Amino acid sequence: MHRLLAAVLACAFVTGASAARADAPLAVAARLPPDAAAALDRLVNDAIGRGDLPGGVLVVTSSHGVLYRRAYGIRTLEPARVANDPSTIYEFASTTKPMATASAIMLLAQRGVLRLGDRVGTWIPAFAANGKHDVTLLQLLTHTGGMQIDYVKADYQADVPAILAHTYAAGLSFAPGTKFEYSDLAFITLADVVAHAAKTPYERFVQDELFRPLGMRDAFFDTTIDAAHRARLAPQIRNESEQRLRDAYGTVPGLNGHAGMLATAGDVALLARAFLRAARGLETPGFALTPATVRAMIEPHYAGDGQVRGIGWDLDSVYSRNRGEIFARGGFGHTGSSGTSVWIDPASDVAVVFASNAHYPDTGGSTLYLEAKLDTLVAAQIRHQGGERTAIDAAREQSARYSADAARSALGFPATPGPAPTPAPSPSPSPLR
Repeated sequence: MHRLLAAVLACAFVTGASAARADAPLAVAARLPPDAAAALDRLVNDAIGRGDLPGGVLVVTSSHGVLYRRAYGIRTLEPARVANDPSTIYEFASTTKPMATASAIMLLAQRGVLRLGDRVGTWIPAFAANGKHDVTLLQLLTHTGGMQIDYVKADYQADVPAILAHTYAAGLSFAPGTKFEYSDLAFITLADVVAHAAKTPYERFVQDELFRPLGMRDAFFDTTIDAAHRARLAPQIRNESEQRLRDAYGTVPGLNGHAGMLATAGDVALLARAFLRAARGLETPGFALTPATVRAMIEPHYAGDGQVRGIGWDLDSVYSRNRGEIFARGGFGHTGSSGTSVWIDPASDVAVVFASNAHYPDTGGSTLYLEAKLDTLVAAQIRHQGGERTAIDAAREQSARYSADAARSALGFPATPGPAPTPAPSPSPSPLR
């Protein structure tokens, strides 16, 4: 505890030392040198050559526009080989959690519809069963709610109502708010909260309120995508069909929130740029979230055992290795098991989006190592212009602020996980809204 307090004081001193320059203009990312661009291409093409992925699309953007965009390899081999291009639509898997689901929850909070401290059971009464009556939306958003990691394999063949019913009937793995355990079920539940609170299907709310106003015309879900866009969708598995996706990954039509965002890398880069601008205090026309709301999303929440999460976003945990070696702590991002990655670094004014269908045509390899190397290279090589505060100044300030905020958050977190509540009928939650 004393070490944590010392870290808070030390970081406060560092932050305070640069406070006189806090209102000075920030440098803006301006370009990637040709040798850096060639190195990025070589990294991706080498990974394709190893069989780690069939193809992909890389987009690097600053707060002012795209700095680099390149498509690699192929989109599909079936029924014939199709070369990849930036119009390919990918399944962005778990990057859906922050970019769609958590953003939708925060938009509803911004509008005064719900509060992050609301008990989940106030929105979904069935959820309160078997000891879950005290679980809050914030705990689900930070993976500290105690929910199981995923639905059971027997439910891979079930429909959405059955999966939700089983989810809401289940008990918890640990006491809410005492441990970090990554959970797809938490975000499946949050998507259902969005539907209840917005009084419209989750997919339609996200598409109409977040995607389309920002100009994301190539972003959909399985329940909203049309035939023309589906023709550009990269397959996830050889001989893809609904049944094969169910059998292999438990991909159930209409079950989203934990995954399911279908989009081009370019459209995801539009959203990443809006988050980048907001984190730097800038508005973006059409972006539903205000800079203050985004600041709240990326505030560090200590989650135990050294893990630090934002609201939906990953900040510094076992899952944030895609940040690479050089971006300062205080940025935010997420990965997707399909071979997708987003990392946003406000200090250096950069967002890096990588998309691939790494499980096609066969299992392939992990793209996490590639994503980390891409982000490291961009962080090391990006060139800036303007601004009294250099990118190095901004990185120091961002890292110091992050460390202080994370340490403060850790002071209030339990030292050991609490036991799971006894699975038994629970009283209805009080309406804390």
